[in-house]
Amino acid sequence: MAFFFFFIGLYASFFPSVVLARETVHERIDGATAIIEANRLLEEELKVAARPQIYMVLDPVAKVILIKSRGIELHRLPIAAWRQVGKGSLTGVFRLRARPAVNRPKAAPPDNTNATVTAIELQHMPDRYDLVFDPGLIISIGQSPRERPWAWVKDTAEEWWSRLANVLGMTVHANGATAVRIHLTLGQEIAQSLAWTMTDGMPLIIGRTALPS
Repeated sequence: MAFFFFFIGLYASFFPSVVLARETVHERIDGATAIIEANRLLEEELKVAARPQIYMVLDPVAKVILIKSRGIELHRLPIAAWRQVGKGSLTGVFRLRARPAVNRPKAAPPDNTNATVTAIELQHMPDRYDLVFDPGLIISIGQSPRERPWAWVKDTAEEWWSRLANVLGMTVHANGATAVRIHLTLGQEIAQSLAWTMTDGMPLIIGRTALPS
């Protein structure tokens, strides 16, 4: 019996060090992964920031969209929630095909000479839209069920269709690759601000590569 308790005490004295060693290994692995990811992002951003242009950095893990130019942060837009449909590489630089369509105000009647032309404002920007990037990426912007319940139902139905299309191999991008779709839930004004910022051909960098599907 004395030997039994001696063995238990000896094991207990060594067990914390074993656990600590395992945790240290995991920390080293996570640290190495973080360094590789940071270097990857830095290399991609250096290529984009070398030119006088506005670009976007999407970090779904930190739940933030950064609008930048020459490496300087211009705007920071929070993400309420996100989810990914489809698997594929999210490394490299993506290019926006076309900015979202604008709900332009109606023009004044031709015979009304006193009418003033209404300028496009933030309120005219859409709050639900798809951003199609090359190669093989679609970012869907929408609101929460509380803000837009019927729109959320429609988006959910479209997501289920996208999942089914991916399973059947039907969702194919222009270059022949299967498109990855990321759904971002933004506040209405934030979604409109993002649409206001978008430009044709705008570069995009994904700040994380390990996104759950």
